[in-house]
Amino acid sequence: MHDLLHSIGVNATPEAVLKAISTSEGLSSWWTASSSASPTVGHVNVFRFGDTTAFHCRVDRHVDTGVHWTCIDAEKVPPEWVGTTLTFDLSAHDGGTRIDFAHRGWQRTDGDLPVCNTTWGELMHRLKDYVEGNPRGPLFAA
Repeated sequence: MHDLLHSIGVNATPEAVLKAISTSEGLSSWWTASSSASPTVGHVNVFRFGDTTAFHCRVDRHVDTGVHWTCIDAEKVPPEWVGTTLTFDLSAHDGGTRIDFAHRGWQRTDGDLPVCNTTWGELMHRLKDYVEGNPRGPLFAA
């Protein structure tokens, strides 16, 4: 198994970050404009990327210190994502919040993994800008 790991400090409260990573409004502001999400454990969040791809992520954990999701098999989900887990762990850091992000459980290092690693790096900076009040909009606008 292979893991993607990113960590970034932001000048925002953990509460603001939690809202940005667990609600449709927040997620559609920095990740993909087509986000349907809820912080409710057991809910399946859906993130659409045009007509060809959709990630379905079940909420496994939602607490004040972060969220954990599992990607499940559904229509338009790339097979490489099925069974992977995404975690956003939050902690107080230098008057703001540290976000430790992981996308774990990749079966192989070729295919989508290198592109996803680069994309998650860019997304962490968009998330930072959004919670710090300098939104650039979602990386995937349509």
